[in-house]
Amino acid sequence: MASLPFFLRPRIAGQWLCVVLLVALAGWSVARGVPEAESSRFAAQHAAAMRAAMIAIHRGKVDPAILAAMTDPNTDLVAIHRGSVDSETLVRLAARSSMTPSGELVPASANHDDLAGQISRYLARPASEAQSGAPADRWKNASPHRVVMASSSDTPAQASADTSADTRTYVGQKTCEGCHQQEAANWAHTIHASVFTLHPRDANEARGCEACHGPGSAHVANPSDLSTIISFSHKSQTPIPVQNGQCLSCHQGGPRIFWHGSIHEDNKLACSDCHNPMTNFAAHGLTARESINETCFSCHKVQRAQFHMRSHMPLPEGKITCVDCHNPHGSTTDPLLKADSVNDVCYGCHADKRGPFLFEHAPVRENCLNCHNPHGSNFESLLTAPRPMLCQQCHAQVGHPAQLFTRGNLAGGPFPDPRLISTSCQTCHVNIHGSNDPSGSRFER
Repeated sequence: MASLPFFLRPRIAGQWLCVVLLVALAGWSVARGVPEAESSRFAAQHAAAMRAAMIAIHRGKVDPAILAAMTDPNTDLVAIHRGSVDSETLVRLAARSSMTPSGELVPASANHDDLAGQISRYLARPASEAQSGAPADRWKNASPHRVVMASSSDTPAQASADTSADTRTYVGQKTCEGCHQQEAANWAHTIHASVFTLHPRDANEARGCEACHGPGSAHVANPSDLSTIISFSHKSQTPIPVQNGQCLSCHQGGPRIFWHGSIHEDNKLACSDCHNPMTNFAAHGLTARESINETCFSCHKVQRAQFHMRSHMPLPEGKITCVDCHNPHGSTTDPLLKADSVNDVCYGCHADKRGPFLFEHAPVRENCLNCHNPHGSNFESLLTAPRPMLCQQCHAQVGHPAQLFTRGNLAGGPFPDPRLISTSCQTCHVNIHGSNDPSGSRFER
């Protein structure tokens, strides 16, 4: 064995044989490749997933007609986006759209040369020629507004560029007042008129009506076509993101910093649904109703009813308003609170309940809404249930008083109990929100 060459020794030879087999197996796998059917299936899944992702991104941000067209696999996505996005984005869209209707990927060498060059030539074509293809015919006579991609990164310049101002010109406020005399008379008393007319901050504000409604030449030529002007009404043909973009071009940031992604924006609420910038209905905020509360109640009917219950916050009496607790333009919380939590909002007025206490009452520290309804209730002190039923939702038949009280034990029930007549748990446990007394572990002091 010692006289055998090094590479012929049994152990070494076995290792060499394993290496050779692994190399051969790897080569066979590479040579075999991916089956054609599997490749085609992967391409189809990739195409469907890409289109589904694009539809999900655009849903709620573009017109329904455009969204419906995007679901059609024959739609030319590049033609739809042409003029609304930059050339680099169009190149990426074309790369994603290079698929056959069956979902198979088109090779880069299949009847077309470099993709970037092809898109460059497409952009160089006249608009009429670019829109002559079958997939783009549906947009030839569509609304003159371009596709609006509303996002938190929109700027005033982008919002202005999103409307078809290529051929329209500004006609001046006097031309608008020639037909809209009543609207001009109402608007003259608003803060917008004061700023735009007397103290414009830039050239756009100095245009008056057209600062918000856009160039008016096309509207003057055809007043019946509402798509030629940016309007703020329920019969408007202007997409809601465009309407809101006009307002946010001046009112961006501040209390509206969380508007994008808020529940009101997700529900396609327009600024003009709550505000009327054309007249003074209310003392503050140019609200669409005579007060902030009435504006909110036009949608929030349940809260309107709660504020008319026996025990309620002093909102109907005019001591507070909805915006004292809520920010309708967006917040970091689901109910659009003006603080980080429900308790922080309540502590703004009820500072004596803030603590810290030596003995904390757990449900109080967790959330005030465990025991209270913030808008109104038919029970005392905005409670969600009468005492002691409210307390016995947690403290049920344990220790004193060792008896479960129900509605039948009330004064008007079949089994009235003196312990429920003119008294309650808080007759003894007076500091139910917390106690700083050394002997206050049961909140009796």
